[in-house]
Amino acid sequence: MVTLQHYIRTFMLSTRDAQIIKLWIDKQPSSHTRWCYRHDSEQLLNHAKKPLSRITLADLQSFAQVLTTSGLAPIYRVRTLAAVKSLFGFCHRLRYLAVNPAAELALPAYENRLAERILAEEDIQRVLAAETEPRNRVLLRLLYAGGLRVSEACHSREAASRRR
Repeated sequence: MVTLQHYIRTFMLSTRDAQIIKLWIDKQPSSHTRWCYRHDSEQLLNHAKKPLSRITLADLQSFAQVLTTSGLAPIYRVRTLAAVKSLFGFCHRLRYLAVNPAAELALPAYENRLAERILAEEDIQRVLAAETEPRNRVLLRLLYAGGLRVSEACHSREAASRRR
């Protein structure tokens, strides 16, 4: 039987966890990162079904195993677990947690294939020359010259239109 004191204690812990998670998320500069971190922390808490202070290395390893068996791409699993490690590191640095259970959590190895997606400068020049639409040419040049992701270029367009 759940006592009222147990319910209140659980509610207060979850409220405190929510506050520290919000602090951690809010310090991230990218809205995409904030969305991912929010999702990752919710996923972890739903899996562990306990407050942050009660989560152990074994819980985190179990969570990592669930990510592996769910068929997610290796890079997604690495990003999710890196976010979890970041959350626990943040909580530990702020002394919200006495110990960091994620300190010994190993990130899975994955094949970094970024180099395969990087175009040579001659290929970039051909793409720019092939685009006939002035608007698209400007966007392509912005992406290339600024080293931007598509989401960052879209965000800059939204911000610029709001300033007008």
